[in-house]
Amino acid sequence: MSNRRAFIQNGLGFVSLGLTSPQFLRATSQGAMPKDGWAAIPTGKTLVVIEMTGGNDGLNTVVPYTDAAYAAARPNIGLKAGDVVKISDKLALHPAMKSLGAMFEKGRVAVVNGVGYPNPSRSHFQAMDIWQSGDPETQLRERSGWLGRYFDAGGPYLDTLSGIVMGAQLPLALESQNSPISLIGNGSDYDFGGADDRQKQMQVLHALYQGGTGAGANAEFVSNGGNDVYDGAETIRKALLNYDTRANSAANYPQNGLAQSLQTIAKLIAGDIGTRVFYATLGGFDTHTDQPQNHAALLRAVSESIAAFYRDLTAQGLDENVMLMTFSEFGRRVKENGAAGTDHGAANCLFLVGGSVRGGIFGDYPSLTDLDGGDLKHTTDFRRVYATVI
Repeated sequence: MSNRRAFIQNGLGFVSLGLTSPQFLRATSQGAMPKDGWAAIPTGKTLVVIEMTGGNDGLNTVVPYTDAAYAAARPNIGLKAGDVVKISDKLALHPAMKSLGAMFEKGRVAVVNGVGYPNPSRSHFQAMDIWQSGDPETQLRERSGWLGRYFDAGGPYLDTLSGIVMGAQLPLALESQNSPISLIGNGSDYDFGGADDRQKQMQVLHALYQGGTGAGANAEFVSNGGNDVYDGAETIRKALLNYDTRANSAANYPQNGLAQSLQTIAKLIAGDIGTRVFYATLGGFDTHTDQPQNHAALLRAVSESIAAFYRDLTAQGLDENVMLMTFSEFGRRVKENGAAGTDHGAANCLFLVGGSVRGGIFGDYPSLTDLDGGDLKHTTDFRRVYATVI
């Protein structure tokens, strides 16, 4: 497993850990502009982020199936060598991740091990803030997200569709000073109550914002925002309407919420609406009890949904321009607990998927015997991953 091999084709080098972040990320975390300025945000490339909320058990996701310490620490919930999806002579994926394993074999999945940061938090809220801000000291600074700062660096005001969240709440990762983000649920929100009166309602909304809202000095800002909402809604509606259903049929999406989100994202990418970043969430990974069955269902949903998404993109010739990244706020403890589950831990794994990804295994797998209070020590700083992704 190489620590310095690039995991994105023709991209930045991947460097294991180093306790400091790359210079440009240190600048963004403080809101500073580098002396040589920012490179323009590239067109034609799309990032899809999947948040696995709750603290995914990385040890049972990327499994060190030959390690005796693994079997000793998990006599009841540990996975057997004969069941897992092997990706090397030492590591394997959970048996529920056969679809992602097949993509790995084709060189389209990068597995990044031991991802974390110094002095990790085991609080869901603080750890998620750290991951989403890109800053382990986030509580000491103005709140903003690593992707929000990426957008702010591209100009004073981007299109409202530059970033799209599949949900009803804006994640910290996309909070910014100047860049609007669209929250669109599952895409059906843009019907405005049905086909019969949708156009009439849209016309009323447009007229309302053109005429102002009585907001005084802020009327022009509000009016422009309203028009952006109208235009964005129409753009999304048309992209969803014009999608080639043959590609969708070939993708064979499973029936789960994540798959539905990725299906909508595929339609919008095909519609070429200019979105740089899509953000989707799957919850339920806080597996303190009855982990084996629950975790298997969650990982199956992740694996099969991602595989369907890329079948869809490939059928449309779009897979080379779309990269997907998973993350979770922390991993789980090495030893199982007394309730057939695992408790909050530290270092974790993540996946990068797509045609622009150089597949393989990156980062040293943490030791299962040299622990930090029962938790895995990180070997890869998460800011290095962000740097390479950007």
